[in-house]
Amino acid sequence: MFVSDILSTKGNRVVAVAPEDTLASAVATLSARRIGALLVLATGKDKELLGILSERDVVHALAHDGDGALSRRVSSVMTSPVTTCDPDDTVEHVMELMTDGRFRHLPVVRHGELLGIISIGDVVKWRLDETRQEAETLRQYIAT
Repeated sequence: MFVSDILSTKGNRVVAVAPEDTLASAVATLSARRIGALLVLATGKDKELLGILSERDVVHALAHDGDGALSRRVSSVMTSPVTTCDPDDTVEHVMELMTDGRFRHLPVVRHGELLGIISIGDVVKWRLDETRQEAETLRQYIAT
């Protein structure tokens, strides 16, 4: 199975912030949307992917600067460059990327165009559904 299969089920909506936004504003967005990462996109018509802001980035900033970190710009806290995946990448490949890189969110990009984002939760859900389907197929095969 491929990343494109996950996106076709989940959709391609992304939640993003601008690099000049404050960390406090970004944290409010993370909390309101109940998500673990935000993409940081350039302002302007091209919306270039500049970075990613994860809960881990927020924790590191708070540990370093205390509550003063909340007034910092997102661009000073985000992770950049961003590891991305292609819609034609296999689910196994992105599982390896996420495990080796120790991150839980991967933007999906093709030829510089942002197509969506997948999380480790999306990957696990897809894999569980696939395993259940395989088990049901085997049950039906054995029963006939």
